[in-house]
Amino acid sequence: MLRLLPIVLVIAVLLAGAACGPKRLAPFAPHRPNTDFHRAAQTNQACLGCHETKTIRTEHQASDDCLKCHRILQGE
Repeated sequence: MLRLLPIVLVIAVLLAGAACGPKRLAPFAPHRPNTDFHRAAQTNQACLGCHETKTIRTEHQASDDCLKCHRILQGE
């Protein structure tokens, strides 16, 4: 029983994070590539110029803060 406790805790944390909705902080969100265009993007409008919320796999809305979750990938 004690061997299953860490697994149950990890699953509970992941499910709790997924249930947070639009105000979620996504630690596993894909990073933005370290390109000139992505570094220059400072607003949601800059992101929505290329990326449509309707075509993204998860539930995203135009009012979501793209830059809060999707950070620049460092080191490349």
